[in-house]
Amino acid sequence: MNEITEAIAARHAQIKTLQSDIETLQRGASVLGGEPSAKTTPARQPTTSPAQPKTKRKRKPWSAAAKKAMSKRIKASWAKRKRARR
Repeated sequence: MNEITEAIAARHAQIKTLQSDIETLQRGASVLGGEPSAKTTPARQPTTSPAQPKTKRKRKPWSAAAKKAMSKRIKASWAKRKRARR
């Protein structure tokens, strides 16, 4: 059990080291004009241009054959469920 505790402590130390490295890199990127750090909230980000609205992804319309196949599968599952209840 002691070995597990030591391993956990070692991993926590690694996590802290990596987190500090990430913070350092994010600060460096923000100084160089890269993306803002993860800790910066959207309200605090400087707005240089108007925000572009995100476009909603549209689904490809179903073909008649795909609709028919799906209908067949759904009806079969309903029938199977109905038979299982009896």
